[in-house]
Amino acid sequence: MKHNSFLKIWDIAYPVLLYYVVSNIIMSLAVLALGITEINYAANYTMLQTMAAAVSLPVLYRFYRKDQLLFTVFHQRTGNAFKATSRRQKLVFGLLVFLCGALSGLVLNHLIGAIGLEGMSPGYQNVTAHFFAGDIFFEVLGVGILVPVVEELLYRGIVYGRLSDWVGIPKAAVISTLIFGGLHMNVVQLLYAGLMGLLLIFFLEKTHNLYGAVLGHIGANLLTVLRVETGCLDWMERSPVVFWGCTMGMAAVSLGIIGFLQGKLWAKEQKEQE
Repeated sequence: MKHNSFLKIWDIAYPVLLYYVVSNIIMSLAVLALGITEINYAANYTMLQTMAAAVSLPVLYRFYRKDQLLFTVFHQRTGNAFKATSRRQKLVFGLLVFLCGALSGLVLNHLIGAIGLEGMSPGYQNVTAHFFAGDIFFEVLGVGILVPVVEELLYRGIVYGRLSDWVGIPKAAVISTLIFGGLHMNVVQLLYAGLMGLLLIFFLEKTHNLYGAVLGHIGANLLTVLRVETGCLDWMERSPVVFWGCTMGMAAVSLGIIGFLQGKLWAKEQKEQE
């Protein structure tokens, strides 16, 4: 029994370990090949991360595809429900989770900033400085698109998928979210990634496919890049009234979308039971 449990833990852990090993190797080789030094490392960090994500993507997809071909309980459950969803529903749900992910991410950033957590986490400040010190092309391609796809394949598609077969959906959601948040290695991102991780699992379950989590994650990251690099949302911080009004408004829209997705699924389940 203990041996079986160890194998299951290893089955969940080694894709995560492999991802970090591959990413670090690719980034280290790129640093050597491009002659990047400590002085200009931060300015090239998003480019390096984009390269690492691009190389990691087919590796992780192979794990995910293997689980699909094995037709695990997770893939059987989501796959059958996804096939029963119309193209129109897939399109509508995709747009909704993208919008909800973007707005929810911004709301969380507003709340984290309002309570002053950013200033209490040097690790978060260092990560932010690296993420937004380079070329906007790599911020959009890497931070905005490739990294979300890679992280969703890993944390929701592989880790959560395998965990849900082992311990059930509720426990799998909590454990995979703690792994996702904890590996960001600072308090701010632990809180942000933890809450967003739960939301992305909700998107996956409601759309019955990984695309829901991917689009929600891309929405959150792209809006963050847009906000930081263009300053287009700085007007929200002109006064406390505007700031909290916008924050509450975005939260209301996000909750409305979540309620709509939950309601659609509930109605569908009720209909299938009749």
